[in-house]
Order: sequence, then C-alpha cells, then structure tokens
Amino acid sequence: MKKLFTTIFLSITILSIHAQEINFEKGSWQETVAKAKAQSKPIFIDFFTTWCGPCKQLEQKVYSKPEVIQKMNANFINFKIDAEKGEGPDLARKFDVSAYPFLVWADKNQNVLLTDAGYMPVNEFLKSVDNALNQYREGRLEDYETQYRAGKREANFLVDFINKRHVMVMDNRELVEQYLLATPATDQTSERTLKLLSQNTFTLNGKAIELLQNQNAFQKYGISTLETVSTTMMEYFRNALRTKNLDLLERLAGLNLKLNPVEAGRQNERYRMEFYKSTNNTPKYLETAQNLADKYLMNVSQEELKKQNLAHFQEFMLPYRTGKDDSVKIGKVRFDAMKKLHSRYASINFASDLDVLAEEFYKNVSDKTILQKAIVWSRKANEIDENPDYLNTYAHLLYKMGIRSEAITAEEKALDLAKKRKGLTFKYEEALAKMKDGKL
Repeated sequence: MKKLFTTIFLSITILSIHAQEINFEKGSWQETVAKAKAQSKPIFIDFFTTWCGPCKQLEQKVYSKPEVIQKMNANFINFKIDAEKGEGPDLARKFDVSAYPFLVWADKNQNVLLTDAGYMPVNEFLKSVDNALNQYREGRLEDYETQYRAGKREANFLVDFINKRHVMVMDNRELVEQYLLATPATDQTSERTLKLLSQNTFTLNGKAIELLQNQNAFQKYGISTLETVSTTMMEYFRNALRTKNLDLLERLAGLNLKLNPVEAGRQNERYRMEFYKSTNNTPKYLETAQNLADKYLMNVSQEELKKQNLAHFQEFMLPYRTGKDDSVKIGKVRFDAMKKLHSRYASINFASDLDVLAEEFYKNVSDKTILQKAIVWSRKANEIDENPDYLNTYAHLLYKMGIRSEAITAEEKALDLAKKRKGLTFKYEEALAKMKDGKL
C-alpha cells in the first residue's frame, strides 16, 4: 500500500512540475497557426539558436516564473523554434529575425503585433506581453482593412489604421498618402502629421516627399526624420540595383541630395559603385570609386568631420532632449553605447568607406599606380578610426606592393589591437603567418 501511495504521489508531483512550464507547441508552424485560428488566440514565437547564451538565460530565468507561465499559457499559442534548423531559417526570414533570442507576438493570421530582441528580465518581458495583448485587443486589423476597402478615408481612422500597421512592421506608403489627401493643407505640418511621416516609409511621387524636405517644420517639434529617410532611400536604391535601372538610381541620387544634403553625395557614389560592380562595368566602377575617394573622402578635414559628427549627434539626441523619446526605457548601458556611436558617426562612416575602397582595390586591381592610391586611402582610414580590420587591409596592400616588412608590422599591430579589444584574432594570425612565410 505504501508503494502504491508513493507511486501515486510521484505521478502527481511529475504532472504538477510539467504543468509549471510554458506550453510550447510540438508540431509544425502550420499546425500552430491552425490551432491559433481554431482557438482564436494570438501566437508567441521564440526564435533561438543552440549557441545563444541569452536564449538559455531567458529559458532559465524568465520562462520558469509562475506569473510568466500563467500569462503565456492563458493568452497565447506558444511556439519555439531553432532559427538555424528545419523550418527555422524560412520562418526567421519571414519575420525578419535580426538577433537572438528574437521574440514575436503575432495575431492568428500571422500579422506581427510586437517584436523584441535579446534577453530581458521578467518585468520587462511581462510589459512586452501586455503591450502585445493590448495591440491584439484594441481592434482587429482585418476590421480596419474591411472598412478601408469599403472606402472609409477619415483622417482619424487612417491614423489609427497606420499606427496599428506600423506596430506590426507593415508598409504604410499608400495609407500615408491617403491620410495626407484627407488632411487640410493647414494641418499637414501639424505635430501629428509630421510624427506620422517620421515613423513610416514614403512614396517617391507623393505629398510626403515634399513635406520631408521641410526639415525646419520637423525640428520645431523635436522630430527626427533621420531613420525614416535613410531606411526608405536605402530600400529604393536596392530596388534600382536589383533591377539594374541606372535612370532610377540617378533619380534617387538627386532626391537623396534634397533629403539628406550632408551625407548624400558620398552615399550616392557608393550606390553607383555597387551598380557598376553588379553590371561588370569595371572602368566605370574604378572611375566612380576614385571619384568617391577624391571628392568626398580624402578632402574632408578633421574639423569638418567634427562638425558632421556634431550635426548627426544633435539630430540623434533631438527626440530625447525634447522628451519625445525616453532614454530610461532603453537602459543606461545601452543608451551610453548608442551615444558613443552617434557622437562619432561621420568619422566611423568615412573611415569605413575608405577601408571598403582600399580593400576592393586590393582584391581586384593589379595596377601599382592605382594600388598606391589605395594605400593612401587605407592610411587615412586608420588615422580617422583605429580599427584592426583597417590595419589588416593596409597590411595586405603593402604586401601586394612588395613592401613586406612594413606589411608584417601593420599586421602585427592589427593582431595586437584585436587582442586588446578581446575580438576574434584568427584571420590576423593566419595573415601574419602567411606574410612571414612569403605565402600570402
């Protein structure tokens, strides 16, 4: 009898322990979606990898908490997948996974409600859960879509519709233009309208593009358009490159000069380089690369870089200084790192551009006269921003020119710097060994 009691007690204990965990679905993604539709519940997806330390921390320190388990099992169909195995890679591409762990809350139709990346403590995780639930409960996206298709175009309705799609990382270009059509001219430079424009992508042939060129209006309300303009223009440029449409690329270059006059010239030449490289037009590629270096990179003084660094930093800080964004939500360590990056943004980009040019020429050019130019570019990249990768490029160029002792010295500096920064050192060690053996 005692043995029977012990067996029953152990069985109950095991069932109790099993119940105290998030119920992640065991089937496929399609089976998970079908279950979400059947139960009319939103979906939670955890993208992880086997080598990801923060993923394991999330599992051990967050998913094990009773309050998390209760909320996730009660409100979501939960799905966990290795982003590098099985259907993981395809699903990761579908949801634009960019880091691990990557967390997605979506409705039953796979529309994104909210995303988060990286480890977060229990309180922050539960805040994200509540935000996702609020998004889900505030009105179904399909209801808005039905009304929009039926012809509803009131400005307030469109703002709500756009904001809901924005949270779900959906393209709002058409809706933004419809909103501007529904808004009186006197309201098109209002804070609400400009904030909407700063958060969404834009079309090339609409009212939004005109308003985005009026930077003074945005600055009046402490609104930065930096990210929106950069992201959207990059997308259009990539489309021009993909379709090999030089006319579109040149049209975009002209528009870029109006929207981002400080950085556009350099950016445009970079895109032209990519275009000529993709179309195997080597003479134009080399011509454009040298023009980029001579006109936009080598003639820039340290004083000018300081001014550009300051201008960029002030635009980055604008929403935080005016209270539009809250740095406390980001966290001190992360925000300090962001400030450090943006305070040297122009210098970092200029050095990177010079290094890219020098590396391209090292790999693709044999003419020593042109390679000598590349050495000068590489040397300046290292003067602007001390970086082991830039030193590595410089060393390779010197070696290719036959200046081997200086090449070895430069590669040794690259290796030492990588060690000081606790970075990966294998490629520097390998290159250094080959240089010393004369086999690079």
